[in-house]
Amino acid sequence: MSCSSNVYAELAPPVQKQPRVNRHHVHSITLFDIAQYFHLPIKEASKALKIGVSALKGKCRKYGIPRWPHRKIKSLDSLIRDLEYVLTTEDAHQEEWLQRKDAAAIKALMEQKRLLESEKETIQQKPALELRAETKVFRQLVFKRKHYAKSAGRD
Repeated sequence: MSCSSNVYAELAPPVQKQPRVNRHHVHSITLFDIAQYFHLPIKEASKALKIGVSALKGKCRKYGIPRWPHRKIKSLDSLIRDLEYVLTTEDAHQEEWLQRKDAAAIKALMEQKRLLESEKETIQQKPALELRAETKVFRQLVFKRKHYAKSAGRD
């Protein structure tokens, strides 16, 4: 049986271990360094910082960040993009809107966009903060509207 185990050992490629990251490098990473990568998934951020995901999570917990904020920021970006789309497509018909006295609706959408952008900046600075209740409600309304539009298109 020892002969067959030698055959398998010869066929298997050698395992290359990843070198450990220098501890001084990990300790030198600051919250400012980490914050530059909040817009990326955590795996990509850890590669960019040249540390492991577990080490990055440890640094985040040390700085009071319980969860990686990528998805929260991505959600806010998506809402901002949706509002920009509505505003730019309605811009072509802005004169009609003004004649129909929907200027208040345009102003409300622009204010909502401004609030989302300021909330995104706040989340990037303090990622442990929750989204505002108004933002959660708005996000839910957008999701429902997209779902209804998608299901209406199937009929």
